[in-house]
Amino acid sequence: MVRRLLYLMGIAVICVVLNHASGWGFVSMFWWTDRYMPVSVPNFEQLGSVSYYALRMIEQFIIFAIPSFLFVSGFFLAFATGRNRTTVGRDVIFTRVKNLLIPYLIWSCVLLGLEVILGRNLTLEEFIRILLTGQATEAYYFIPVLIQLYLISFFLIPLARKYWKSVLILTGLLQLFILLVRYVMILGLDIPALQPFYFLTSSWLFTSFLFWFTFGVVFGFHNPIIKPWLIRIRWYVLASLVVVFFLGIFEWEALLQASGKEWIAPQETFIDQIYAGLFLIAFLGFESAALPGMRTISQIGTKSFGVYLVHSLALIYTAKLIYHFIPGLLGVQWLFQPILFAAGLGLPLLLMEITARSPARRYYSVLFG
Repeated sequence: MVRRLLYLMGIAVICVVLNHASGWGFVSMFWWTDRYMPVSVPNFEQLGSVSYYALRMIEQFIIFAIPSFLFVSGFFLAFATGRNRTTVGRDVIFTRVKNLLIPYLIWSCVLLGLEVILGRNLTLEEFIRILLTGQATEAYYFIPVLIQLYLISFFLIPLARKYWKSVLILTGLLQLFILLVRYVMILGLDIPALQPFYFLTSSWLFTSFLFWFTFGVVFGFHNPIIKPWLIRIRWYVLASLVVVFFLGIFEWEALLQASGKEWIAPQETFIDQIYAGLFLIAFLGFESAALPGMRTISQIGTKSFGVYLVHSLALIYTAKLIYHFIPGLLGVQWLFQPILFAAGLGLPLLLMEITARSPARRYYSVLFG
């Protein structure tokens, strides 16, 4: 099981890179259009094009990535707690938070420092807020979320061990409520009673992700009970997964039209959550199935946090270099996307390998976790 979960981590981080590369694809399609076409920006003429739907399919496919990270983190936390302890040890939580926090602060400062060099004005208050909420780059929100989840695990672990069904139901209902609030915000509905709960949808807050972490903890403690049930339904789940994938694409387009806006930032929806859940159930249910590229992808899984930390830097400056020096490439997504993906995955792995083989290897864990 451990090796398969490392494989899942590898697949998840590859999908994260794909996701953020597709995000730059949308930027080039709508906000950088004037670099390769005689138009003013933002320009949404390519909305509904083949390239647009190709990016949307990538965006939909990778939805399971963050839930998978959280599930695996919860599972290994349950594993570290053991069978005889009532809750997780403080030393375990301290070590995990430290291994997340120090590299996160280093790379956040690198990203912000580069922005300041390029002309951004940043006050001390803004700097602190950015670090607390993971806004140095789009991807970093996940790290404060995971730290928050580790900190509340002192209370979550005993409940997940003893009342696992109730905990799954309650965290699932919380996630459904937050999705309801998110729909209200996307559609611009005026429901004053829900406005006090808007903050719960913040990307850097653990509330939107608690179910996936809890699911991992519960599975870590109770997989002998849960696994046979997953195996029984796995084929139905696999078939449903394909259907829900296309429903997710349709749902987002319907939301975009209903919102009355030209564009809304990608956000997880109810269908997305169903898709992510079905993916995890299928992955766990087909435990004995052979997985392609097991060794290579599992190795990437062991380096997933380092890739996660560095891939945004690689994507940002690869995209900007293309913007300034090869702008015509921005309009050719079938070339632009592979270049971004290769940079987003390859450069972090190369940097980690160079560090591991150089005198700087003593700082490897500080830089990459």
